[in-house]
Formats: sequence, structure tokens, C-alpha cells
Amino acid sequence: MSVRMGFIGTGGIAQGHMDRLSQIEGVKNAAFCDVQLDRAQAAAEKFGGTAYDDFAKMLDKEDLTALFIGTPPFAHGEMEIAAAEKGLHLLVEKPIAIDCDMARPILRAIEKSGIITAVAYKYRWDDHVNKAKQMLAGRKIGLVFGNFWGGLPGVPWWRVQEQSGGQMVEQTTHIVDMARYLAGDILKVQAFDARQVMHEKVENCNVADAAVANLMFANGAVGTISNTCMLEGWGQSSCRVMAEGFTLNVAGGTLTWNSPEDSGEYQVQKDGYTGEDQAFIHAVKTGDRSVINSDYADAYKSLAVTVAVNKSAEAGGAVIEVADLL
Repeated sequence: MSVRMGFIGTGGIAQGHMDRLSQIEGVKNAAFCDVQLDRAQAAAEKFGGTAYDDFAKMLDKEDLTALFIGTPPFAHGEMEIAAAEKGLHLLVEKPIAIDCDMARPILRAIEKSGIITAVAYKYRWDDHVNKAKQMLAGRKIGLVFGNFWGGLPGVPWWRVQEQSGGQMVEQTTHIVDMARYLAGDILKVQAFDARQVMHEKVENCNVADAAVANLMFANGAVGTISNTCMLEGWGQSSCRVMAEGFTLNVAGGTLTWNSPEDSGEYQVQKDGYTGEDQAFIHAVKTGDRSVINSDYADAYKSLAVTVAVNKSAEAGGAVIEVADLL
């Protein structure tokens, strides 16, 4: 089976997907759409294909099998629904939307169409994260600690809460999703955030400088996840899980673990970026969805947790039930 890929959004993240997808047998990067037409044209020249600055025209004119969507959070909505109505399979970058109100009609359209979807939570395809998941199997988890600490990204939309959803939705979602992948669903959150610095230093910035969220998991475990975008020249993210007599930590490409019987370290060998693209194409070609570690419906649950964090912080630390947002 030949897979003809279209791309909406042709920036840096999309270019990585283009490169990897072009190396998979039977895949043709056929059409490229971006609000900056010159970027779409550059991709079309590199891979062969047609450039557009209007996704509706691209979907009308091109005979596509699947679509990659790599737009900023605020731009989601119409394009996914249109693709689903045309039966185009979807590979979507995280986050899938700004909030659940935006994502909910997309999910309904996807469910109605029956298309295959994958969301690019790359940690779910990293072999060291899957090794961590296997090591936790059968253990009673008590505590999860996650963080995403770094600086302010340079793109203007990121610093506007109404366009990015803020750091918890746009960046820290990777850690929230990994926590869900390793420890199970999150039922409720309580959160606080701070706006101390960045709104004074950076023009048109209204996202929180820092946030901290307490979590209650469905299996009875508790957790906390924090983030900040105040730093310069240094950053770090990780997810630590603690069970009886055992702990492990995923930090970047390194997994470490400790117990009275054993301790060790493992470096990622199978890259999740490649894994997610290969899994998506395999599923499209064969119909085998078992290789999709994160589909749209599951990514919607991760989005709901991050949106609940925002809502709790806005309400001064009120406890928010994640199910109320689904």
C-alpha cells in the first residue's frame, strides 16, 4: 500500500517528521500547507509535491491517504474535522488543542469516521520509557514526581495564554502524559501558579512563570508536577515514580532505577521520534492499531489533565475533577 502524506504546518517539528516519513518504504510526502507559503514551497522543492497556504484547497485538490498536523495549539479544529470527514488518517503533534472545548468536536468527528490517529507524545515510543513501564508492572505505585523547567520559547504565540494554553498545556503535557503512561489515569488536580517576572520582561507575555499541580491517580497514587519558563541557558525535565522499595526516574534519554535488590541505568536506544512515525504508517498500511501508543482519544485525556491544572490555578487552587472536562 502506498501512503500519500499531506502536511499542515511545515516548521521545525514538521520538517523532522517529513525527513523520517520520507525514509519509510511506500510513503510519499505529496502536499505541504503553511500560512508562510515560502516554507511550504521549500518543503515541496525538497520532497517533490505541491505547496499551499490554504489547507481547504489542499484537501480538495490532493489525493491523500493521511495528514500530519503540526500547527500551534490555537489553529486546531477545522482542519482535523475536515480530514476526518474525508477519511484521512491523522498524525497530530501535541498538544492537540488549547482546551477540551476545542478538542471535543474533533474527537467526535474522529470517532464517527473511524480513521487511524496517532499523537506525537514521543516518550511513549522511547524504549527506555517502555522499559520503565515494564519495570513498574505489578507494583503498587505511591508517588509520582514530574517537572519541566526551562526558558521561554522564542515564538510569539507561545507566551500568549489564549494561543498556547500556557506551559502546562503546551510543554509540560509531555510529563503529564508520561505520568499517565507509567502510573495510570489522573482523576483530579489541585494547582497554583505564579506570574512574578516574565510579564514584566517580555512584551505581550501573560503565561504563568511557574506552576505546581497536585494529582490524584485512579490507582490511589498521588503526585506533583511543576513547571517554569523563567530560566535562561539551563533546563531539565523528568518523571520519577516511587513504589514500595523501588523507584525509577526518566530524565531525557536516561532511565535510572533503585531498589534494595537492584539498581541501574539505561540509555535510550530506540528513538521515539522515529518510532511514532513508523507506528503510524504501519497502522495506516495494515489497520493494526496495537502499535499506536497514543491515539487522539488518549491524548484528549492528557489534555484534560493540563486544562484542569489551568482551571484549578485560575480558581485559586480549587480541586478539579478531570472527568468533568471529558
